[in-house]
Amino acid sequence: MSEDSVFLRTLYIEEQGSMLRVENDRFRVTHGRDSEEVELIDLPSLKVGQIVIFGACMITPAALRHCLTSNTPIVLLSQQGKYFSRIESTDDVNIALERLQFERSSDQIFMLECSRNIVRAKLHNSGVMLKRHAETSPDNDRLQRAIADMRKLEEALERAETIDAVRGYEGQGAAVYFSVFEELFESGDFTFRLRVRRPPTDPVNAMLSFGYSMLFNNLFSMARLHRLHPYVGFLHADQPQHPALISDLIEEFRTLIDGLVIGIINKKLIASRDFTTVTHDDGSPKGCYLSDESRKIYLREFENLMHRETTHPATGYNVSYRRCLDLQVGQFALYLKGEKPYIPYLRR
Repeated sequence: MSEDSVFLRTLYIEEQGSMLRVENDRFRVTHGRDSEEVELIDLPSLKVGQIVIFGACMITPAALRHCLTSNTPIVLLSQQGKYFSRIESTDDVNIALERLQFERSSDQIFMLECSRNIVRAKLHNSGVMLKRHAETSPDNDRLQRAIADMRKLEEALERAETIDAVRGYEGQGAAVYFSVFEELFESGDFTFRLRVRRPPTDPVNAMLSFGYSMLFNNLFSMARLHRLHPYVGFLHADQPQHPALISDLIEEFRTLIDGLVIGIINKKLIASRDFTTVTHDDGSPKGCYLSDESRKIYLREFENLMHRETTHPATGYNVSYRRCLDLQVGQFALYLKGEKPYIPYLRR
């Protein structure tokens, strides 16, 4: 993957039964056959940094070969957005950096410092999110108590002497934060009681999970760009088929998705009826997912967010959020090599 490719356009393919082709260095997405074939997308392949395919969509061998030789990763998701796999070239590997990453993952002092940095940023950013909304609701006692509790957790975190203690403060912070998440909604069309991940059981959890998945995919691409091993983490324990490093890196950016979901709700861009609930045979809920049309709206808002500008704390650069993610992953690589301290992304 080239350094510029990660900042190019993400090509989302959602129409079930569609086909991705490559012709004359252009990606074409079509649906149907012969005289009934409809062209959905036609754009130069040089403008595409990655491809995200939802559900039962197909790709020709020529298009697959083109993506592998041009280092354009293909992300495979279910129709509802559940992550399945990635197809990408594995030629670009930095063995020395990966060896160092494995060594660092056995260094308890480094792991504690690294984990504390990550959780400090997550607690801070969650507190900032609550404070921003409390400014317009100064009499909301639940918000004020939650803000005070987040501040206490930040202070206690600095005294944590084990990684398990750090993980405990992260879990407590998430519980406090999501206990008042519904207070940030201005529209009464949505309700939220509890963060439910796999699978999400209500519209708000569906939007949170989908957004985190999109953010996770972006960070995965950037970790590969910087030659990091996605499966060797520090805060999150290693598990089979779990990119623990990406789970680490995403923590300080989760409130970007939280803010995106709140904005979608408060602007009434998506309604609670724009979701599909899947049930078990006994009628109990199995999962809740965005409809095809609401997913398109969500992806549009996600890409708008990724192009919005922010200040990267370590460099002071005014950059897009997608570029900020990349700079932060680059900072983490330098931190691993001992070249620079790690300055987490702290929202203002």
